Order: sequence, then C-alpha cells, then structure tokens
Amino acid sequence: MMENWLALVDQTVWQKLTYGRWYILLGMVVVLQGCIEAYDPTLSLNANLVVVSGIVTDLAEPQTISLSRSRSSSDSASVSTPIQGASVVVVVNGTEQIRLLEKQPGIYNFPDGFQGKVGSTYQLRFQTPDGTTYESSTETMVSVPSIAKTYDQFNPEGPKKNANGLAVPANDVYVDLQDPGGERNFYLWRWRLYETQVWCASCQQGRYVAVDIGPVGSGPINVLGCVRDTTLSTFNMFDYPCRGLCWDIFYSTDIDVFSDVYSNGQLQVGHKVASVPIYQRDPALIVVELLSLSPNAYRYYKLFADQTQNTGTLADSPPAPIVGNIRNLSNSAENVVGYFSAASVSVSRHKIGRQDVTTGIFQGLFYATNGRYPNLESSLPGNPSPFGGASTSSICVPNRNRTDQLPPGWND
Repeated sequence: MMENWLALVDQTVWQKLTYGRWYILLGMVVVLQGCIEAYDPTLSLNANLVVVSGIVTDLAEPQTISLSRSRSSSDSASVSTPIQGASVVVVVNGTEQIRLLEKQPGIYNFPDGFQGKVGSTYQLRFQTPDGTTYESSTETMVSVPSIAKTYDQFNPEGPKKNANGLAVPANDVYVDLQDPGGERNFYLWRWRLYETQVWCASCQQGRYVAVDIGPVGSGPINVLGCVRDTTLSTFNMFDYPCRGLCWDIFYSTDIDVFSDVYSNGQLQVGHKVASVPIYQRDPALIVVELLSLSPNAYRYYKLFADQTQNTGTLADSPPAPIVGNIRNLSNSAENVVGYFSAASVSVSRHKIGRQDVTTGIFQGLFYATNGRYPNLESSLPGNPSPFGGASTSSICVPNRNRTDQLPPGWND
C-alpha cells in the first residue's frame, strides 16, 4: 500500500514493530490517503491472506484502494505482495460503478477529481486475476463536525526513549470538538506531521550524482541519485544536504477511535491526538483529521485497538479473530483482512512553533532517523571521485514521505 515512513525513522525512537513467531503482523496505519491495513492476531504461521485497505473520503485529493497478499515466514517476518491485475470497482448508491485503475503495483486509483459525498453509499467489489471475486458490505458516508481548536503543549518527558533510555521531550497536541446532539457519532482521528529536513540523500559505498556522468563500466549513465564507487569501503556512507527546501512527512500509527455514547452533544475539550518527539528546534506543522465512522467500522477499529494497543496484562482477554466487512463470494470461510469504509473528514492545520521548548538535547532529525550524525563527502585530493566530480548537494525528491512544496498552513 505504501512506502512506510517507519523505514525512515530510527526504530529506537519512533516505532518498533515486532513480528511474533506464531502470529502475523500486517499492521494498521491510518494514512494521508485513507488506507488502513489490519491483521488477525489468531492466524497461524504461513497463512496467505488477502489484505484490503481503503477509505473513501470527501476530501479533494487523490484516493486509492490497496490490494495485497501477506504471508508470514519461518523467520518471523511478514512478506507482503501486491495483487496486480485485479478488476476493481466501487459501487456508488447501488447503481453507479466507479472503475479504478492500477497505477502502481497493487494500488488502484479512483478517477481524477473523484470525491465522496455525505449521504451516499459505497461498496467495494474486485476480482483477482485467478477469477476470485470479493465484495464489501455497503458503507454510508455520514457527516462530521468541525474541529473547533488545535493546540500543543511542551512535555519535557514524552513517551519515546532515546538510545540511552532517557525520555525524549515532546509536543503533546490536543483538540477541542463540539459533538452534535441528538445523534450517535463515531470518530477516528489521524494526523500527519511535516518536519524540515536538511539532508536529502545518503549513499553507501557510492556518491550522489545529479547529472549525466558519462561512461562508467559498459556505457553512459544518466542518473539522479547514488552511483557505486568501488574505491570506497563497503561500509562507507556519504550524506548530502538538500539543494533547496524540503520537508519529511510522518504519519500517525496508533488507532484513535471515539464514541459519544457517554458525551452526546457535549463540548469535548483537550482530546490528545499526538505526542510528537522533539528532535530539532525547528518549527513543525501537524495536520489533524477527524473522520466520521459507521457503527460497524467503529466496532472493527475499536476491537483492533483493544487487541493491539492494550497493556498485555493477565487481566486482558485473549485475542479473538477480527472479522472485517469483505468476503470471498465463493468461499465464505476465507478470512479477508481489512475494512473498506467511507468517511467525511474535518481537517485542522496547526503550526508547532516550539518557542516553549526549554529542556532536552536535540541531536537533529537526521540523527533521530538514522542513529548517526551525517558524513559529508570528502573532497580532499587523496579521495577523488571516479566520475570527475560528484554532487555536493542532493535534490529533494517528492514522494509519500517527503515534499519539496511548502505545506499548506506552514506560513499561517
């Protein structure tokens, strides 16, 4: 489904994902484009699971559905393979069929300009290349209230620990919300964070080149990135500063759901949505999103959160199978992972200025994500580049985890 930002983040300071020998961990991550992946903790080793990820929203942004197969292996790892060549449609209001196109392996895109509408119903149908047909239940998009206020507070001892076991200071982010009265509401919170990045490339046993470097080996090469240099040690790592403005993007990984069963119509004050570790004093931007859920979707996400984010004490109930809303039409016994849903979204952008940060040792975002300090390429005469001169800086290449465009709300 995605290029997971955890691959960029130091596992000792941001997130550690452990794959149990007898259980499959596919993860559940709420992301910018609305994809959610889930897993069933009771499934045994070597199970081959179809994983479906996707939320239809009313945001004016590209929307996708992700299809994959996941299998655990004997070394406790989980291997995910995209399902390519599937026929994927979303049925709107029971009649209109929206056909999705595969633009990346296993990632199926809605047509440009597609946007969900409150009150409409949505159902996912897809057929894999082997002819197997799957179908979700019908989901109705319900309205969502606006986020009244977003604010942050400096916390000198955040929940994350550094390599020395010391607490990393954090910006705790809170929101206020006026819940509508006279109706049952179910919510899902998610966020993404923009942090300024000044290092844009790292090359192991190589050098960064952003031009046509001419013949190397068997023929000419025109590259943008790292080119191997066998004159360097296998373990040599050169790092290159960004050539222009650049931001890294991080996404929420916890499942944060809420029901107004005990607070219907009340003002919700100080709901904590994030605790952002402070690795640099530069400002950051957090985009908080509040999604409406159907009752069935809420129950699914709540059960998942209870089974994966609890304390693991003896008082906890043993995990039970998590049943989503997608089924194999010819084999009802197949356990299909994931939940296809529809949600209206309220968005709030908040600049974290960090003027109130008073304590902490800030080693920089690069150190936090790599566990080391950057190593500039040497330009000494005794260490020439075989390419006749390598780049001293690197381009900020946009992707899901990085952008060279000013984030909306950055200057507000």
